[in-house]
Amino acid sequence: MALFFQVFVEAFNRHILKGHTAREDILTGDFYKSCAKLCSCDTTEEFIEITTSLIKKLVSPSKPITVFCRTKSNHHKDVKTNITYSSNLIKISTPDKRWESIIIQEKEEFTTSGYFQPGERVLLLPVFSDKRIKYDLVFVAGHIEIIQHVELLDVLFEHVTACYSRLYKHSKITGNDDGFLTALFRLCADWDEHNASEMEVKVMKYLSEDLDCEKCCLLTVEDDLSNFVSRVIGSEILEVEYYTPLKGGFFGTMSRNRQPRIMQQFLPNEQDSLQELFKTAVSSFMCVPIISHSSKEVVALICACNKSNGQRFTVNDVSNVQTCLRYTWTLLTSSLALQKEIKVKDECQAMLQIARNLFSHLDDVTILLGEIIQEARTLTNAERCSVFLVNKETNELVAKVFDGIITVDESLDPRQYDFEQFNDDRELGMNEVRLPLSQGIAGHVATTGQTLNITDAYSHPLFYRGIDEATGFKTRNILCFPIKDDGGNVVGVSQLCNKIKGHAFTQYDVDLAERFAVFSGISISHSLLYKQVIEVQCRNQLANELMTYHMKIRQEEVDQCLKSLPDSATFFDPDFSNFVYSPRMLDDELKCMASVQMYIELDLVARFHISTKTLTKFIMMVKEGYRNPPYHNWNHAFSVAHHAYLMAKNLNFGEIFGDLEVLALLTASLCHDLDHRGTNNAFQVSSASTLAALYSSQGSVLEHHHFAQAMCILNSGSCNIFENMSKVDYVRVLDLIKDIILATDVAHHLKIVPKLEEMAERRLDPSNCNEEEKSLLLDLSMTACDLSDQTKDWKNTKNTAELIYKEFFSQGDMEKSRGILPAITNDRERACVPELQINFMEHIARPAYRILSVIFPPYTEAYDRFDSNVERWRLVCTKFKELGLPNTGLLDFITEDFEKELF
Repeated sequence: MALFFQVFVEAFNRHILKGHTAREDILTGDFYKSCAKLCSCDTTEEFIEITTSLIKKLVSPSKPITVFCRTKSNHHKDVKTNITYSSNLIKISTPDKRWESIIIQEKEEFTTSGYFQPGERVLLLPVFSDKRIKYDLVFVAGHIEIIQHVELLDVLFEHVTACYSRLYKHSKITGNDDGFLTALFRLCADWDEHNASEMEVKVMKYLSEDLDCEKCCLLTVEDDLSNFVSRVIGSEILEVEYYTPLKGGFFGTMSRNRQPRIMQQFLPNEQDSLQELFKTAVSSFMCVPIISHSSKEVVALICACNKSNGQRFTVNDVSNVQTCLRYTWTLLTSSLALQKEIKVKDECQAMLQIARNLFSHLDDVTILLGEIIQEARTLTNAERCSVFLVNKETNELVAKVFDGIITVDESLDPRQYDFEQFNDDRELGMNEVRLPLSQGIAGHVATTGQTLNITDAYSHPLFYRGIDEATGFKTRNILCFPIKDDGGNVVGVSQLCNKIKGHAFTQYDVDLAERFAVFSGISISHSLLYKQVIEVQCRNQLANELMTYHMKIRQEEVDQCLKSLPDSATFFDPDFSNFVYSPRMLDDELKCMASVQMYIELDLVARFHISTKTLTKFIMMVKEGYRNPPYHNWNHAFSVAHHAYLMAKNLNFGEIFGDLEVLALLTASLCHDLDHRGTNNAFQVSSASTLAALYSSQGSVLEHHHFAQAMCILNSGSCNIFENMSKVDYVRVLDLIKDIILATDVAHHLKIVPKLEEMAERRLDPSNCNEEEKSLLLDLSMTACDLSDQTKDWKNTKNTAELIYKEFFSQGDMEKSRGILPAITNDRERACVPELQINFMEHIARPAYRILSVIFPPYTEAYDRFDSNVERWRLVCTKFKELGLPNTGLLDFITEDFEKELF
């Protein structure tokens, strides 16, 4: 340092004394010492003090010297002298930007200090810290006379600039600024590692003040190395984390450059990206990448926007950010890591709670699916959720429980997507949504087993927007993930729509959903397994009931029936094979024999090599399989089978159906009401019966039970009438029997009537039917057989109606005992039997008989008798109302005298 002073003094003396020997009195010891001190000062405060004293020695101002600063800086924080900050300083007019003497004009910046007035002469001495910056400080000496020591001021300017530049660079490289370090140490001392977001707020707030800008934020690289994420913008903790791609977009470009970036002009897409991040228009921007010492990769970005007063960020600002991070980055990353560990712990606790919730509903898969929907929606902050189960038998996705609008194929009725109307729609048969396994987004996920995270639904080729247009719902983004069982097989698909807080579902949401899917898959698999166990138990219980209730068939009874078989059906009645015959007239002892004879008459025994002994035992077991309610008993089954026999015999069924279909129709007719309890499907469900527990999820509770009982009889010893069939025929006939029995559900009949009406309208040619038309006609034929009592004579029709309503009223009485108001058809106190009978015949039965009479003209005979019976019911109803007869007593009022008078 002594050597430096010596060199400085020699150079200074040579420069000053050259040509100025007459002014040696100025270069007194005091001025010399001041110049030496200027070169050796270590702080900005000391620099300003010495410079001010030297200016006073040279120009002798009559007012105190004022220091103006262009912008705040870290190395000014030690200054105790009053400094006026202004970004709009007067321009120095000299070409070389050295000192200048000027007269102050109106409204110039210096007039705001209060010391200077317009018209006053002042000396301006600017101080530069860096060539790329105009100037940092301006010393202003006011109210001076003519300047005489021009050369000395030039020398002073050079040395003041050199000294200040040395101070600036020293502060920039070492950060050796007591005020700056004190603020950083205070920030670090106040650190709370358990609250990373609050600490991040403090760091961003500190940087915003230090850089004199509007907002700062930290973008850190996510663990999956695909996104930057920000949790804090300025002093605000975001409710929804901000995500932006790591390898694309504006900030991806900032990361790839790996160098600090200062900008004041932006392309439209850049402005959009910045405005999306900062939520404000951006006029100036600075980005400082943070590079890991170990990986040498960018791990974060510090971003700042809108320097105050429209200024531009400087390299000094970059240096300040880097200095701040040297002290705070380790603490900040540790806090973020701790916060992540706490978050993972909370997630584990949440997953355990979810597991408890899911595994508490294994007994009801519908409730379980509802829980899955609720939990998935809550975990990911989704607006809506749907869950589909995979049906491998039909290659379909099935949703029985859903929430809001499901974005699937346009062929599905939008009404089905209203979760609130779900219970109402079940009554209309719309209690589930089915779609092909290969269709749409859900189908793609089900077949590939891969998660789809769609940020823009409308731009995805698998998304169908028709449902949105029909309902007004706007699907923005979709997260669809597979649900797999223990073996990795896809058992279901969950589809989440619209991230509530955020632009789209994030990778974190995907990871969370896939972890959640593990619990969902296990719970669904166990629920289905549990259901199978319950079904087995119910089947065993039903089998025990069947074996307890019914008697076994003795071989002597079989042998006696076989010995008594006649040569022809005319043995039972000359009109046995005509539509006019009423099978209820036949003695009960002959009905099993007549049933065997019908198989023989239709050549089914010979065609399918059916053992008559096996057939006889089968029919006897079917008879024993019926209980004895008023109507749905063995007599009803025989009447239905007899009508099937008549149709096959008289309507040339061979033109449409093969022998296998005829065999299936006759067998299904015999078995279609096996083990009927005298109550309908609704009663089974409302009473939570064993049948409902077993079949309610499939619909048509009783019809499924009737088929199951038929299979039970077929599989019992020596009763399998199909045992000599080929495997193909065997499977086919069982499928046909099942379809035909299920077709006896009135809901199914009403569903297919429109298609059958269309077939009748175009006069379908029975010899030219496709497979669908054959199936529909077979189902219609079963319905006609089931209601065939209405095509017989009036006496048979009237007696049958009395039996039907006796059974209905018995169910109504049971419902009343349970505190349930029965339907009017089941309420003996409210029902008008003639009126109900007319409604039933007109709306249920008439379409079946009319369509069949069109397609099969010989069936007109049966239709005409049906029509005659309807007219008689109308006469009875009119007379009933005229007489004001009570509803009770069924049809006792229709006596012979009543009929003679009426008909």
